[in-house]
Amino acid sequence: LATIQLGWKEPTPIQETAIPLVLEGRDILAKARTGSGKTGAYAIPLLHKVLNMKKLKASKQSTSALILTPSRELCNQAYKNLQELTVYCQREISVIDISSTHVNFKNQKQSLATRPDIIVSTPTKILAHLKDNENQAYSNELKSSLELLVIDEADLLLSFGYE
Repeated sequence: LATIQLGWKEPTPIQETAIPLVLEGRDILAKARTGSGKTGAYAIPLLHKVLNMKKLKASKQSTSALILTPSRELCNQAYKNLQELTVYCQREISVIDISSTHVNFKNQKQSLATRPDIIVSTPTKILAHLKDNENQAYSNELKSSLELLVIDEADLLLSFGYE
């Protein structure tokens, strides 16, 4: 229903190819032009998988997906798309964007302490949280609970030196 509200009547070619592969549990590397629906190509199956995982481990809230993008602007776009796609399941799936410079580090730590299902971040920001000495318990927990990793605009991430 959310996809219909967004005006997504039919999948784009990248979505038609990628979504079934992601749902099968396959790793994918995809390249498509701007505006081709790449975010939907990973977000739709990611949300489906997170909902299924939550059903299996109903008792423990944990972060199961991390989306890395090279810039705050791309984080904001991905986060906005995820918010639009989860409009009917916001009670079931929690998503946070920790890339913002408007929210201080301490408040971001508090958001991470809620164990959101999906984190959207730049590599620099998530590394800062993972290296934070006060946050080692969360860092270890994230390493064990993380099941899905999306590297959006991987070519840019690599060109920015995030190997």
